[in-house]
Parts: sequence; structure tokens; C-alpha cells
Amino acid sequence: MTDFFINTINRVKKELLAIWKIEKNRQIIKDVALLAIATVVFHFIYWHTNMNEWIFGPFSQTVYDFFRHLAFNLSEIPCRAFIKTPFDIKDTTYYFYIIQPNGMKFYNLIMEVNIDCSGVKQLLQFLLIMLLCRGSWKKKTVYYIAGCIIILFFNVVRIFLLTALFVDHPDLFQPVHDWIARPMMYIIIFSLWLIWITYFTTNKKENKSETKA
Repeated sequence: MTDFFINTINRVKKELLAIWKIEKNRQIIKDVALLAIATVVFHFIYWHTNMNEWIFGPFSQTVYDFFRHLAFNLSEIPCRAFIKTPFDIKDTTYYFYIIQPNGMKFYNLIMEVNIDCSGVKQLLQFLLIMLLCRGSWKKKTVYYIAGCIIILFFNVVRIFLLTALFVDHPDLFQPVHDWIARPMMYIIIFSLWLIWITYFTTNKKENKSETKA
């Protein structure tokens, strides 16, 4: 039994070394490790320091309010188009109501789009990832701007879907918000990172040498 484990360990070592010897594989491993480290470090700094004040200074609240209102105002468009339950709006809060027999409104559901739904956290996380990624700064700047638009778009979609769910199934809102809607934004960021390292970090010299070979 001991020999079996030793042989297995040696075999795994050889396979890992074989993988590591290939430059392309080493770069993939480095990229993945960098993404993981950046994600962990970002969340630690975001939740345990005054990172927003470092970046935005006295304008932190203004920045978050701007993106919160932007997300709310854009989510209002599909909400009015697809949600049948009538609602009123105050600031960034939906007040859903039913009409009573006496003609008065009865507000039975209230949903607020708060600062955490602004999308700023995801934009900052994506910024850190792009700063650490390989590639020219010009391309990374353009890609970051395009990525921000995609992140904000999916954030609006997320808010709309959660609002629609809240109206029809308020009991499901919290678990879906925590276990589906929140991870969804991480999947978007991961997908943007994967597209970048797959299609925009290829070295032209490597491509030429591969073509000649």
C-alpha cells in the first residue's frame, strides 16, 4: 500500500512538472493565481478598510448615489413594461400597491435599490483585475470601458429580475438574491477576464513563430 501511494505521488509530480515546463501552461497558471489573489485581496480591502474614501475622497457618496440612481432608473423601464402590479416610486424605492374597494392604494410590497446594488463594487473589482492583467494599456483601457458597460447592463437586468421575483414570490427573494443574483455578477466579471486573457493577450511574436513551425 505504501509503495502504491509513493508511486502515485511520483506520477503526479511528473505530470505536474510536465505541465509546468510548457510556457503556455505556466502563463495560464500564473493568470489564474493572479485572479484568485486579486479577488481575495480586493474583498478584504473593500470590506475592512475605507477604500472608497481612498479612491473617491469626499465624493464617495456622490459616486455611489449616481450609479445607484442610474441602475434604478434603467431598471424602471423593464419593470414598467413587464411587471403587471402597479407601483409608485420615491427616490430609489419601488412601492407596489393594490387598489382597495374604496379606491385607495394599499402598499403591500416595498423594495429599495440601495447603495450595494449600485454596481460600483463590481466596477472597482474589474478595474483591479484589468490593472493586473497582461496587455497594452491602450487596449486594457478600451476593454475596461466596454466591460463596465456590460457589468452595468447585467446589474440592471439583475435588479429587474429580482424586482419581478419579489412581486410574485417575496419569500424567494432573499435566497435567490444571495445565492444566484449575487454570484451572477462574479460570473460576469470572470467571463470578461477569461475573454481578455484568451483573445487579447496573445503575443504576436509567438503567433508568428507558431505559424513558421
